[in-house]
Amino acid sequence: MGWAPHGHPGYLRACVEASLRRLGRERLDLCYPHRIDPNVPIEDQLGTLHALKGQGKIGHIGLSKVTSEDIRLADKYITVAAVQNVLNVRDHFDSALELCQDLGIPYVAYWPLDAGNLVRGPGLEASLSWLLQLGPHVAPIPATSRLSHLAEIVSAVGAGGRP
Repeated sequence: MGWAPHGHPGYLRACVEASLRRLGRERLDLCYPHRIDPNVPIEDQLGTLHALKGQGKIGHIGLSKVTSEDIRLADKYITVAAVQNVLNVRDHFDSALELCQDLGIPYVAYWPLDAGNLVRGPGLEASLSWLLQLGPHVAPIPATSRLSHLAEIVSAVGAGGRP
């Protein structure tokens, strides 16, 4: 298994710097680390992001691929701006959803339309309806892993649910 330095402070800094260069920006409004790395103290991970925020390179810090326990722990060190976890009608349980509601943290459902797969069938309207019923703290954003999925979703929505 290869080394995955997700939470290493140098890696986090490099990711932010690379994103700023790629986007041609001086500041990221919202930065999500890929995940909380269990091999690096959370204080080091969040401290690095907090320092980048202090330098004006990050506006807000979110969390991605986290458990409820991760959120509770992170909440001791930073103001969590948003949580982004996988949630869709096929994988619809995430204990973080309720915790975010209780803490007033916006929740972004990653892959809410199953990476575009749900637009290929009659499930688009039901999926969007389900997503909107999760609560006002849930962002109704069709997050995907590829630009082609977003194009399929937009096409399907424009065609009344049929690509």
